[in-house]
Amino acid sequence: MKETTREIKKIRLAIILTSIVGLLSSFSITVTTFAYGIGDNTIPILLLYPTFILSTILVIANIRLGYFLTLLTTLAYSIMLTSEVGYFLVFNFQNSVLLTVLLLPYLAFLTLIPLTVTYLTKNLGQKKTFQIGAIILSIGFIIFAIVDRQNKDYYGNIFIDADLLENGEIVLNCKPGFADSRTFVIKTKSKELEEQIKEFGEYYQGSYFLQNTRISKNFRFTELKSITIKQFGDHKLKKQLTWTTNELNGETEFLRP
Repeated sequence: MKETTREIKKIRLAIILTSIVGLLSSFSITVTTFAYGIGDNTIPILLLYPTFILSTILVIANIRLGYFLTLLTTLAYSIMLTSEVGYFLVFNFQNSVLLTVLLLPYLAFLTLIPLTVTYLTKNLGQKKTFQIGAIILSIGFIIFAIVDRQNKDYYGNIFIDADLLENGEIVLNCKPGFADSRTFVIKTKSKELEEQIKEFGEYYQGSYFLQNTRISKNFRFTELKSITIKQFGDHKLKKQLTWTTNELNGETEFLRP
């Protein structure tokens, strides 16, 4: 009995210490979210931090509600940050700053999931099942963050200078912006595409300028597999066209997310 009580105290202490680490390391995420926003997750992220502070205080006071709040908060954090962590692990792992402001709090949240489940189920007959399930869930978040990048589309805008040749061939000179020297070239034939270029492009000295061309970029982890033109400016293409990397001639490094 004394041994069990000692183990529970150790788990509670581990929850408190890990929560403090999570609070300190996730402060930067909260401040950055408040300043710049991160899409649909902005409001939830801003609400989670004070909730996490409250749950940590309740855990320190050894109030059972605090453990439930901690579990719910860390689950929510883990779900919302998994995509960002996946991007970091695949594309930006050399960034030492993100190592402390993104990966560290994420790992703290994942650690808190099995710890809080272990504490909350200490008196249940099937506690081992819950504990193992919580560990598998935490590991699953990390695995999903990486596996999700195995075949993923990213979106962005490019500038296209399109030449329509007399033989019906279309030459698309693609670059990040009008004055940028980084360029890759696509050569294709499509009557429908030619008509849309004429309709939505800005004609200038023999070619058509297509600004804010919306594309999707398919990556297998860090390897670019293909790009698809979605729309010219605000105008969606009637038929979206896709080209593999073998059909892109020139510099494509700027297409990385």
